[in-house]
Amino acid sequence: MKWKFYTAIVFLFLASRALVPAQDTISRVGLEYFKEGVHHFNRKEYEAALDYFRKSLGESPANERTHFFLGMAYYKAGFDESALFEFNNILNLNQGDEILRSFTRYLNLKQFFLREKTINNDYTIGMQIPTNRIGRYILSKATGIDIDETGNIYVAGFGSKIALKISQEGKPIQAFTDPRISHGRIYDIVVGKNGDVYLSDFTRNTIYKFENGIKYTLSIGSTGFAEGQFYGPTSLALDNNDDLYVVDTGNIRIQKFSPNGDFLMAFGKEGDLEGEMKRPIGIAVDHTGNIYVSDQKKKTIQVYDRSGNFITALEGGDLLEPGGISIVEDNRLLVSDKNRIMTYDIMHSTWTQINTGGRLNKTLDAKIDRLGQLYTFDYDTDTIYQFVPKADKYRNLTVILDRVDTSNHPVISYYVTVLDADGFPIYGLGANNFLLKIGGGVVGKIDISSNEVKNSRQRLLFLVDKSPSMQDHSQDVKNYINRFVSMASPEDEMAVIGFNTESWIASTFTRSRLRTMESILEEKYAPGKAFDRAFRRGIDYLNKEFYKKALIVITDGRLDNRSFDTYSFDSCIKYASNNHIPVYFLIFGGNRNAKLEYFASGTGGRFYDVLHSNDYPYLYDTIKGYRPAEYLIFFNDVYDPTLENFFLDAEVEVDYNDRVGKNRLGMVYP
Repeated sequence: MKWKFYTAIVFLFLASRALVPAQDTISRVGLEYFKEGVHHFNRKEYEAALDYFRKSLGESPANERTHFFLGMAYYKAGFDESALFEFNNILNLNQGDEILRSFTRYLNLKQFFLREKTINNDYTIGMQIPTNRIGRYILSKATGIDIDETGNIYVAGFGSKIALKISQEGKPIQAFTDPRISHGRIYDIVVGKNGDVYLSDFTRNTIYKFENGIKYTLSIGSTGFAEGQFYGPTSLALDNNDDLYVVDTGNIRIQKFSPNGDFLMAFGKEGDLEGEMKRPIGIAVDHTGNIYVSDQKKKTIQVYDRSGNFITALEGGDLLEPGGISIVEDNRLLVSDKNRIMTYDIMHSTWTQINTGGRLNKTLDAKIDRLGQLYTFDYDTDTIYQFVPKADKYRNLTVILDRVDTSNHPVISYYVTVLDADGFPIYGLGANNFLLKIGGGVVGKIDISSNEVKNSRQRLLFLVDKSPSMQDHSQDVKNYINRFVSMASPEDEMAVIGFNTESWIASTFTRSRLRTMESILEEKYAPGKAFDRAFRRGIDYLNKEFYKKALIVITDGRLDNRSFDTYSFDSCIKYASNNHIPVYFLIFGGNRNAKLEYFASGTGGRFYDVLHSNDYPYLYDTIKGYRPAEYLIFFNDVYDPTLENFFLDAEVEVDYNDRVGKNRLGMVYP
C-alpha cells in the first residue's frame, strides 16, 4: 500500500475530540496533571511522568487516555508488568482499540521471544526480480550477491560485466563503474558494515574498492603469482576489522588485505590432503576469525584459523558443488550448492536443506538478512529471488511510537520503533513506509535523514564498580580499558559513573580520553554494590543524549543481596532494552555470572570475561556495529497560536512488504 498525501501542511482539520483527553471524563485539575505528565514523558523523564499521570487519575479515575499514557510510561520505565496491568484494565472495560490490543499482545509475548533470530528452513517466495532489464541495465549470469543493513541488494553480473546496487522494489540505485577502471567479468561483490563495497574482477585479476559504496578509491592486485597478485579471483569476505579476504582460485590460495589494500597474508596449497585445496571458490569469516573455504572439486568446506592454519573439514551434507558461503547471525553457515541452498549449524555440526520450492536451477551465492529473509539468484534464468519465512509472511508489524519531541518547535520529531512479528528490528525503511498523523490531520512531508547523523557518533557511559573487591583488579582495568578507550573515534564522547553504596558522576560526557581514564581509575572504593540505582541513573543520563548510546559496566561480576534492592533485576533489563541502550559487562576476576550474561543479552549487549576473552579486542567494533531499532522522523509544523497548550493525538502507521502496524501517543502543543 502506498499512501496519498493530500496536503503539505501539517493540519487540515483538527477534530475537537483530538485536542484533549475525553473532556467529559477529566476534570480541569486532572487535565493539567495529565498534560504535565505528557511533557515529562516526551522528555524521557518517565518516573516523573508516572507521578503526574497517577495524580491525574486521582482527580479523574475513569479517563481512558490517561490510563493508556500511564501504561506507556510504565513500559518506557522498564515496568512491563505494570504496563500490562493498565492496558488489560482498559481492554477489560471494553475500551481501547486494535492499536492497544496489538501492543498488549506484543508485551505478553515479549518475554518469550528468542534472543537471536534463527534460520527458518520453511520458506515461501517473497519477491522475484528479473534482471534482464533493471532500469537501463541488463544484469546476466550473476555470481555474487550481498545485502546491506538497510535491505539494498548488491549483485555481480559475471555475464554482463557489471555490478549493481538495487532497491527492494527492483530499481537500480547505483552501477559500480568509474572512468579509471575497465571491467572484465565481475565475479563477486561484498559490502562492509561501514558501507565500503569491493568487487572482484575475474578476468582482469583485480579487486576494486568503492569507499562508502559511492566513490572508487582503490584497485588491489594484478595478474601473476606473487603475493598480492591474482589469477582468477572469485569470492570475497570481510572480517570484524574490515580486512578483506580474496579467494585466488587460479593460484589455489586465499589472500588477505587491509582496508587500505596492503597485503597481509596468504595461505593455501594444492593437493588432496586435509587442509589442501583443489578448486577453492567460496569464503566466509566468523566473529572469532575462523575462515571457511568451500572447494568445488573436493566437494567440501574446510576451516582454518585466523592465521591460515587448518582446523577441520565439515563432515556430512553430501555437497554437490559448493559455491558461495556466508555466516548467518545465529552461528550458521549458509552454502549455495548447485540447485539448492544448505545450512550448517556450527554449534551442533548438523546440515539442513532450505526449502526454496524447487525454483533454483543453478545458484552460486546466497545471503540471509537480519530478518531471516533469504536472497539468492538463478544463474540460468537471470532472476533474483527473495524467500521469506512462512511464519513471517502474513504476520503484521509491531510499531511503537516511543515519544513525540517538540523541544525544537516548529520542528516536531516522532521516535518510532518497528519490529517484525518475532520482536526483531526492521531496518532500512524509507519515508514512503511511514504515515504520520497529528491532531487528526495527515502530515504531508516527512524527513528521516537525521537517522544517519544520529547513528554516526556514539555516547559511551562507563558504570564502574568501586566496591573494595575491585581494588585487586585496578591494574588490569587500567591496561585493558585503556586499550578500548584509545580506539574511540574523535567524534565519540564518554562519561563515567562510579558506584558502591552510592553512585556519582565521576566525569560528564567528554572527548578527552585522559579525563575518561582518570575517572575510571579514581580510587574511591567503599563497601556496597547498589547496582540497580546506579544503573538506572546511567540510563537516565544516556537518555538525554541524541546520538547512539551504550552502557559499559566494569565490575568483578559479584553481586550482593542489595544489588537489586530498589529496582528489580527484570525492570533494569527492560529499562535499557525499552530505550534501545545495549549493556556490555566487562568482568575482571573470572567470575562468569550467568545472571549478568542474561542481563547483557536481554539488552542487545554482550558479556565479556575480559582476561580470558578472544572477542574483547573487538568490543569497540561490536558496539559501533550495534544498530538501534528506533527511527527518528521529523517534519516542520505550521505554527498555530490558537492550539497553544492543547493536547494533540499523534499517530504513526508503517507499511512494509504488505505488512502493517500502527501506534499512537500525543503531545502538548508548545
